[in-house]
Amino acid sequence: MTTDKRMPLRAHLDELRRTLLHCAFVFAGLFAVAMFLLPKLLNFVNVPWSRAREAIVAAGSADPGTLIYIGASEGMIFGLKIAFFASILAGAPYYLWELWRFIGVGLMPSERGAVRRAFVPSVALLLVGMYFGFTLLLPYAFQFLVTYLPEELAVAQVTVTSYLSFVTSLTLLMGFVFETPLVMWVLVRAGMVRLTTLRGGRRMAVLLVMVFAAIATPPDPFTMVFVALPMLVLYEVGLLLGLHAEKARNASDTKRI
Repeated sequence: MTTDKRMPLRAHLDELRRTLLHCAFVFAGLFAVAMFLLPKLLNFVNVPWSRAREAIVAAGSADPGTLIYIGASEGMIFGLKIAFFASILAGAPYYLWELWRFIGVGLMPSERGAVRRAFVPSVALLLVGMYFGFTLLLPYAFQFLVTYLPEELAVAQVTVTSYLSFVTSLTLLMGFVFETPLVMWVLVRAGMVRLTTLRGGRRMAVLLVMVFAAIATPPDPFTMVFVALPMLVLYEVGLLLGLHAEKARNASDTKRI
């Protein structure tokens, strides 16, 4: 009896080890490729800063110059981090597939169906949000931040470490912000939040979005609206999905009765 209870756990641990080893091999291969392509990756990561510099100079302010590093190893660590993040992002589809193979067998058929339905939209929204943050929001954010103080008081010199930290934080933040419709659908479908509550919070959501857009962009109404509009659209899409989720939950409750 004791042996029978241990076998499933042992098989489960063996499967976990296999999954981790496969992911580690894929990551190692992608990391080697990323190190080979590191110059191109560095130029790509530098795009928001280059665009911000161009906008700053066009506005008549002093060029903040290139990124700098002040420690002997800071530049090398910066390159390794870029290769690491590139390996994670490029291998994400495989890592997620392995994760699904590992946890999918332990789910009920209805749960597996729910995960399948939510998986593709969640990944798509995450990638679109990251693209929005990296390509559109970051240049405006850097332009505002590095010219916040007057030039006669202080001149910005941005290190590669602080730059990468800000880029990854804001990019991931926007990726998660774009998950808002899916999160709203899940909350309503699970009965954790009522749709009327979300509708009642529309004004507060608009206020928070406008405040965020005003902080993250230069003092330009057009730019602020350009950043805020996608977030407001996401909230409205979330309300539509919430309506569908509430109908589905009510129908499911009716069947149980």
